[in-house]
Amino acid sequence: MLTIADQARATLKRLAELKLQPTPDNYRQVFDSLHAGEQAAAPVPQPEPADWGAALRRLIAQWERSQSGLSQLQKRQQIDRLTALPTAQALWAELAQTLDRWSALPARSGSAVASTPIETRDAQESRDGSAWRELWLHTLKNGVQPFCAHDTAQRLLRALIASADSAAQPADLNPQAREVWLAIDREQTTEDAVRNGLTELVRLLLEHLGDLVPQPWVGVQAAAIREQLQAPLAPESIEQAQNAVRDLLVRHSVLRKSEEDAHSTAKALIDLLVRKLGDYAAEGGEYNQRLEGRLTQLQASREWDEIRLLVQDVLDDSRSMQKRSGELGVHLAEAQRQAQAAQERIRSLEGELEQASQQLQEDPLTGALNRRGLDAEFTRIQSRVLRQGQPLTLALLDLDHFKAVNDTYGHDTGDAVLKALVELATRLVRPSDRVARMGGEEFMLILPDTPVQQSLVVVQRLLMAFSEQTLVQDGTGRRIALSFSAGVAELCPDEDFAAVYQRVDAALLQAKQAGRKRVESAVPCGGAKAGGSLPKSALRYFSLRG
Repeated sequence: MLTIADQARATLKRLAELKLQPTPDNYRQVFDSLHAGEQAAAPVPQPEPADWGAALRRLIAQWERSQSGLSQLQKRQQIDRLTALPTAQALWAELAQTLDRWSALPARSGSAVASTPIETRDAQESRDGSAWRELWLHTLKNGVQPFCAHDTAQRLLRALIASADSAAQPADLNPQAREVWLAIDREQTTEDAVRNGLTELVRLLLEHLGDLVPQPWVGVQAAAIREQLQAPLAPESIEQAQNAVRDLLVRHSVLRKSEEDAHSTAKALIDLLVRKLGDYAAEGGEYNQRLEGRLTQLQASREWDEIRLLVQDVLDDSRSMQKRSGELGVHLAEAQRQAQAAQERIRSLEGELEQASQQLQEDPLTGALNRRGLDAEFTRIQSRVLRQGQPLTLALLDLDHFKAVNDTYGHDTGDAVLKALVELATRLVRPSDRVARMGGEEFMLILPDTPVQQSLVVVQRLLMAFSEQTLVQDGTGRRIALSFSAGVAELCPDEDFAAVYQRVDAALLQAKQAGRKRVESAVPCGGAKAGGSLPKSALRYFSLRG
């Protein structure tokens, strides 16, 4: 006969098999069925109705709660096991036990636990309206008032603030607020017009400053300052432009002071020479008169002592005139030395200013011309080739996969690639050709007195030489393959830089789309079909220029 303990263990085991919670009612029914010997046919008691809505809300709350010792992955795994249960009754029972375990765990340290209910919009709007009024006043005083610079907008804003203190609803303030916004907009429009007008005036002055001042370096530095004032304006760019203008004024004042000193020196020297020459001429006239008188006395004299004295006087006068001539020669030599020194000072200052202007036209990383220098060189070369009736060809080069080089090996390695291309191009082209950096990894070659077919050969040979180079990254020793794509175009008659750049850029794009590491010819001036890339077999008919 089973003891009470055995019957209790059997009851708990049966409850587990039936997946029933060990409530008193379930325990009593299973215990009675086992005690009566009807274990196989024991009726399964009906559980309490499941409140799935409450369970879902509880599940969401516990899912968002951060429990100590329980991760989101573990929660997901436990929920996945619940979905494998065969019946809804078993799912309900296991879900309840899971949520009980989650609820019993303490909150993780530092986690945010919601402890107060969220206030709804209706509850907020049911208040007395102090919240929106406080927000309105705070916005007007701190967000709008700083933009009211003139009397009209300030007066309208004060009226709107006074109305906000007594308005019942925010909508009552809309008409007055609209007047304030319109007043601020009008003031801002006027200020923008004044600012744009002043900026345009400064750009106009800088654009023609080179025409007003004859020194060429002034125009170069004025162009650099004008580029700093390009939109959008920023405080940093304006400050840089101000410093550049100050530097320009200082340099020009120093040069002008040197020129004035040189002019003053030259004027003083001329005045000295005129006076010295006048004195010398006056003394020379007196000397001639004395000489003639003594010669007359010498012819009439018969006494030896008298003749000796007359000859001595003539010799003394001659020595005096010789001394005067020597002093005049010394003054002339000193005057010439001072004039040369003043001229040397002016040439030295002009050389320093010209060197500074040259630096403004160069890319600081590669030493190639920058866009400012490119514009100046293109204008100068274009004027010359047009006068002489010679061709002018432009080649636009773009490094292949340069962004990948920067991302993979770093910007220092990318800078080394840029410098390697410029060094090679400078070494292979003629001294009369120009290498310019358009920006980023894009470069341009200016090839004067060169037809397009020969320019294709030059660029193709440059590509071959550049591709044969191997750049080794410091530290890792990895070798980096180098190549570029290029477009070539010959300048058409009456064509400006923008037009020829558009054609050569289209040829570069064609080279990129054709697989990179190639040179393409642009559409000719007549609009015929482009010549395409140059066959490698044609390279043997040309020699590399250098």
